[in-house]
Amino acid sequence: MSSLLATVGGTTLSWLPRSFQEWRERHAAAGTAPIVAIAGSRGKTTVVRLLDAVFREAGLRTAIWTDQGVEIGGRRQRGELVPWSRALERFRDGSLDVAVQELDWDTVHAVGLPPAVYPAVAVTNLCVNSTHCLVGEEGARALSSLTRVRDAVRPGGTLILGAEDGAVGALSHPGADMVLVAVNRETPIVRAHLEAGAVAAWAQATDLCVGASDDQRRVGSIDSLPLSLAGALGFQVSNALLAAAVAATCGVGAPQIARALGAFLPLDGRAPGSFNVVPIREARVIVDRPSPSWFLRPVLRAIAHLRPSRMVTIVGDAVAIPDDDLAEVGRLLGRSGGAVLLHSVLRSSPRAELLRRGIAANDVPPVVLHVRSERQAVQRGLDMLRPGDIVFAIADRPAAVLRAVERAARVTGT
Repeated sequence: MSSLLATVGGTTLSWLPRSFQEWRERHAAAGTAPIVAIAGSRGKTTVVRLLDAVFREAGLRTAIWTDQGVEIGGRRQRGELVPWSRALERFRDGSLDVAVQELDWDTVHAVGLPPAVYPAVAVTNLCVNSTHCLVGEEGARALSSLTRVRDAVRPGGTLILGAEDGAVGALSHPGADMVLVAVNRETPIVRAHLEAGAVAAWAQATDLCVGASDDQRRVGSIDSLPLSLAGALGFQVSNALLAAAVAATCGVGAPQIARALGAFLPLDGRAPGSFNVVPIREARVIVDRPSPSWFLRPVLRAIAHLRPSRMVTIVGDAVAIPDDDLAEVGRLLGRSGGAVLLHSVLRSSPRAELLRRGIAANDVPPVVLHVRSERQAVQRGLDMLRPGDIVFAIADRPAAVLRAVERAARVTGT
């Protein structure tokens, strides 16, 4: 495989491998298995699957472990711990090349993480620069886990960081090489990183680039990135950049990275809670999981870039959203206009009332319709669809909702 980046200012970057084989042998000599860890509050499953696609495009035999379970060579396994252990044993007989593991903040917080075990660790984001998130219970757990995740990189390994989140981009590790990732290379921390002669990943016009300030390689095109809907979904561009940066630091060549990103289709059932977009009757249905306001804002910005004729939002118990954030979530959802289908067993449940209060705080609030169940709300939303509409389903049961939407799309032939 070709080297992604050979020099910076004429000096060879010895830590950046010229091939995957070189990367693997370098860490095997230190007794470290070729396992890449992906952590973060949002986007980590998408990055795991993007990275798996890149590795497989490069002809590598892979295993992954996400919140959907363990897959070896793209095939789902029964259970988790036993098949993961079996996969790691295959490193010894040479029948597996690389594994990618998703790290959950809550699991790391509860169980811990051994130090210095991974040759590469990537972090997508923490709280997307929200101070409210950092003082909340979920943010506090994530913040306490972030240090453990950083320390899980072995000396001589690589830490790849989503620098658009200040708390992540500011991380440092004295024994590891650092790669920063941001859509805009003029992000202050990325600009300073590049000026110091280090490696980053960014978007330049419509190109995805990885490298140094004076020597970079194109690793894909935003226009040909199906996952981002030609760049409309900025957070998916960030996910693609992070996956490209990880692959590059593992020695995968730029052509393989570009081909894999360009061929990567939306996740559908592989990650039901990860912003799935389903075309149906010249409209779109988006299925995502509930998110606090600080994660909801970039999602709603992305939806706005799709320029829907009308927005129909489905939301229910949304237990992942703290009570003290529900009114703000309602306000944000209400700004999109259209209609909100609010489902709960009791029309006047306390959480529903908080959402209603936030929705009503808008100058021109949308129509709010109440139904008793998520299933009924989804069917009502599908019945309301007109060409150019978007139904945004903030699903309490993302997998079930996604299956229902995909069935409807098949029935209509879209």
